[in-house]
Amino acid sequence: KKGNVEIELIENEKKIKEAKTNKRKIVTNIISKVISYIVFALIIIVFAFSLYSRFSGNSIPFGNSSLIVIASGSMSEKNEDNSYLQNINNQFNTYDIIGITKYNNQEEIELYDVVAFKTDEGTTIVHRIIEILDVNGKEAYITRGDSNNTSDNGVQYEDYLTYDNIIGYYNGTRIQSVGIFIVFLQSNAGIITIVAIAYCLFMFDYYSNRYEKAVEDRTNLLISTLNYDLNDDASNVDVIYTESLLYKNQKSTLLNGEFVFNTEELKEEDKKEINEYKEFLNSQEKVENNKDFEKKNYFQKSFQKIKEKFFESKNNKTNDK
Repeated sequence: KKGNVEIELIENEKKIKEAKTNKRKIVTNIISKVISYIVFALIIIVFAFSLYSRFSGNSIPFGNSSLIVIASGSMSEKNEDNSYLQNINNQFNTYDIIGITKYNNQEEIELYDVVAFKTDEGTTIVHRIIEILDVNGKEAYITRGDSNNTSDNGVQYEDYLTYDNIIGYYNGTRIQSVGIFIVFLQSNAGIITIVAIAYCLFMFDYYSNRYEKAVEDRTNLLISTLNYDLNDDASNVDVIYTESLLYKNQKSTLLNGEFVFNTEELKEEDKKEINEYKEFLNSQEKVENNKDFEKKNYFQKSFQKIKEKFFESKNNKTNDK
């Protein structure tokens, strides 16, 4: 009521003007914006890779190589039953991202290679070759996870693994624990979260811009009306808030929230202004009431149509019987 908002707007405009000429603040603002854009871009890139990985069997291809997110702990430790692992130490943990490279030919495959392969159900598994078989003159393979004490034959595939189902071998590239974000972003909850955050950021930016525009317009109006010098002290601006209460053709005026005076009778121009305002309010009320009536009428007609269709369908079925 005392016009504090107007004073704040003028003071704020002075700060904005100072900030525009302050090189340090300008550089800081630019750097903060660039950093925020980079972070958002990285999130979008990771999100895009996550979605692609979800629909491509948990694999992200890069030419002859690809990255795979490990979703289980079957290769995280050495099981005591697997004596062949004594001097082999290329295990990896759940949520690690590892690199897989394609074999040029079947002859490159060696015993104890860690390979990624497709199961009969199309799932990607990364386990170690523990046995190479000769099946009708062709090489075939048995795999097992380092943490497991049983092989994959009869579980992930029927009798043995063929070369056609092998995607590639573990090339030693390993990014620890980052895969947990990929797994989350692949999930329905992760997708909803990212979409919700993007929506909130967009709406915040939209309404923030609208608010800043409103503040700018209001400030420009104040400064132009007052012919205000921004180098002046805002304490020189006095704001007087007046309020009028109308009752039984009497007008009571308040100044800064305190009663000042009342007149015996309203002036003709006051009455005319009040009547015009009342007519405006009545017209607005009629418009709103008309809208409400149209909505009610629409829903009633729609319900009536649905009811008629229901009974018509019911009667048809009865007649058919």
